[in-house]
Formats: sequence, C-alpha cells, structure tokens
Amino acid sequence: MTTFRGAPPETEEGIGALTLSGFLLEVSRRHPEREAVVFHESDGAVVRWSYRDLEREARRVAHAVLGTGAGKDSRVGILMGNRPEWVAALYGVALAGAVAVPLNTYFEPPELDYVLRHSDAKLLLTQTRLLGHAYVDQLVELCPELAGEAPGELRSSRFPHLRRVVALGLGERRGAVEPWEEFIRLGDVMSEELLEASAAEITPADHALIIYTSGTTAAPKGVLHPHRGPAIQSWRFAQQLRLDPSVRVWSAFPFFWSAGLVMVMGATLAAGGCLVLQEHFEPGEALQLLESEHVTSPHAW
Repeated sequence: MTTFRGAPPETEEGIGALTLSGFLLEVSRRHPEREAVVFHESDGAVVRWSYRDLEREARRVAHAVLGTGAGKDSRVGILMGNRPEWVAALYGVALAGAVAVPLNTYFEPPELDYVLRHSDAKLLLTQTRLLGHAYVDQLVELCPELAGEAPGELRSSRFPHLRRVVALGLGERRGAVEPWEEFIRLGDVMSEELLEASAAEITPADHALIIYTSGTTAAPKGVLHPHRGPAIQSWRFAQQLRLDPSVRVWSAFPFFWSAGLVMVMGATLAAGGCLVLQEHFEPGEALQLLESEHVTSPHAW
C-alpha cells in the first residue's frame, strides 16, 4: 500500500477555486480585459473573447441549461469541435450545477448511440456537422422521433433520458432539434439570482465531468470526475508549464479528453493566457494560425 503524506494539495501555492464554476469566475475576475479565446471562422470572420466575454457567454449557457429544467447532476453532452461555444458550454454547464459529458467528435453512429444512452444525457449540445460527420442527420437516423417531434421535450424509447438536442449552425428548428440561438433564448427568463444560488451550491466533491475512454478494445468506459480534479489540475499545469498571462496557446488536442481539457484549455485560462482555437486539425491552417496569432506555446503530437 502506498501512503502519501504532506500538506493538502489545495494549500499549494497558485491553487485557486476547486470547482469549475469557481475557476471560471476567479480567472475572469483576475483578467477581465485580457484576450481569452480566439477563433477563425471558415468564412473569414474572427471571434475574439475577453475573459469578461467568456464569463458572459458561459452564463448565457448556464441560464439556458437551467431554462431546460436541467440542473444539479443532470448530464449534458457536448459534441463539438474545439470552438468558443465548447468552452462556454463546459463552464456554463458547470455554473448550472450539471455534469458535462464531452463526446468524442470521431464517434461513429454506433458509438454515439451507446454513449448517449450510457451517460443518461438529458441535454445534448452539438453542431450540424464537422468534417465527414453530419451529427444532426446521424442523430435523426438513430432517433426518428427527433425528426417529427413537435416543439417541446423529446420523448424517445431509444434515448429515454434525452429531452433536448441543440445544434450550432442550424438555421431553423428541425423537428425536435433546436438552433443554438433558440436554446440560448431559453435563459432570458431565468434570473441571475437563481444562477448565483445554483453556483453557490456546488462543492469540489460534486460531480462535474464524465469523460469516456477511446473504446479501443471494448465499449468506451465513462469515468466520473468531481470538480476538484479538473480544477486543481488546471491550476497545476499552468505552473508546471510555466505559463503566464502573455502566453498564447494553440493545440491539436481535442477538448473531449482530459489532456486537452486541463493541460491545454484549463492551464491557459488559469494563467490568464489566450486560447487560439482550431476546430479540427489541418496542417496549413495550423501554420497560418501559429503565425498570424503569434502563438507562443503550441501543443501537438
């Protein structure tokens, strides 16, 4: 048996809030005007969020999550590439007290089917397509009720716990699949007091994430993480990688696994640096981003 002795990890120098919700609020308070997220859209537009913007967008997601009736311990799937909405979704779900389930963007329909059922996801936040994956089409094929359902909550024997599917890039509602903007508007009627009360009830021991293994030799395994783990690792990686507010980080690591989530995204935000996002890896575009955005710390294989 191995015995560890020493001061509690939370007393380490540089360790801040130990919930993902508290983490976001702390880094936003420290660096409100600094650039937090940069993303080059396919149409040439460039999204630039400060830490204040990131907190605002995460709060909008949190309000909308609460507006769907999801809350403490509800599972919320996130199936998107590395883009600003993914970051806002993770911390928005955390602010609402729900459990984020990052989904592998390379899943084929049988894997997506399995993980959606296994995770008991109540809400799925996705995008219409990414590379060769037409997620909305795949979901409708797996769950035909999505195509013909009237506005309101989904009722499906295929996914008995899934109540809502939201898709980025959807111009108008497609059956029960609703556009991102419509979902965000759900939060307009939710009070800030409710969100603050919800966030205040979250403790480091509460459930925060279910991250699935790659399923190389069997079905993917869901690993349940409390808030404390990804929060403390984000603070630690910022120190171990010697990051500071001037750092500009690009990475090919996807956010749906822990390395991308804490070593890249979490550590960059813990340091007050800037995340330069690329939705999916393409070498020429990556080189252009490294140069045009003056990246100082690239992470790749």
